[in-house]
Amino acid sequence: MKETYGWSVNFNDSQKYIDICQQIVKNDEVFSNFKCNSEYNSILEHVSFELGQEYFGYIKNVGEKIYNENYEKFIENDIIGNPKKYFYDNKKISPTTLRYIKNTFDLSSICEQEKVCKIVEVGGGYGGLCKTLSVLCDFDQYISVDLPETIELQKKYLKNFSELYSKIKFIPCNQLNDIFDVDIFISNYCLSELDLGNQLNYYDKVIKNSKIVYITYNFMVENCKNNYNTIILKLEEDGFEVNTSNYHDYGCSTNKIIVAKK
Repeated sequence: MKETYGWSVNFNDSQKYIDICQQIVKNDEVFSNFKCNSEYNSILEHVSFELGQEYFGYIKNVGEKIYNENYEKFIENDIIGNPKKYFYDNKKISPTTLRYIKNTFDLSSICEQEKVCKIVEVGGGYGGLCKTLSVLCDFDQYISVDLPETIELQKKYLKNFSELYSKIKFIPCNQLNDIFDVDIFISNYCLSELDLGNQLNYYDKVIKNSKIVYITYNFMVENCKNNYNTIILKLEEDGFEVNTSNYHDYGCSTNKIIVAKK
């Protein structure tokens, strides 16, 4: 049995995900097609064409010119792993990369003109948001925290982008210590899928030491509402200005995006 470090998704799915991550790292043939692997898709890289249309509509509304100007850089995230790609306004791209672009546009609007030096992401999958965000954000350091098996996949994937790779620090979740002076903390779904004890551990070690917090909170897991309210209360007690109304997740109407700034 693999250690899941408080990850409270379906047990069989979590075990399969860890197993397939190990296979992807060890086997180059599996790696070359991992983004369309059914076992991997049970957890990640499963954004539908239709959901991609919603993300694309948002992108056009808030930054069509920026998207068009940076399209070739954005689709570098689709070069590796053979993802499913579709045409959106005559430009072919994977819907998962569109989700990452949507996240990137969100973060750009939140940060405005602020200098971003250090970013911490918890639960970054294969590193797709890191790659996509780097197109518009010239950060100095990106710290990725995840399951040990997933960290090895991120290393293998992001090593293909040498300039970006040199800026990344990889930390297996079982080796996490306090991280200070964080400009942006990011967690899309992952944080909310942990038990409350582990969520609070991340809060104490990273989130409270951050200037900006961006969390997509999954409301389809056990005790999600109580855990969500606990995190909101902690943020408010520590002087964050919390916004849960101006940003939303198209993947599920009940999910919430927490944006908090000090």
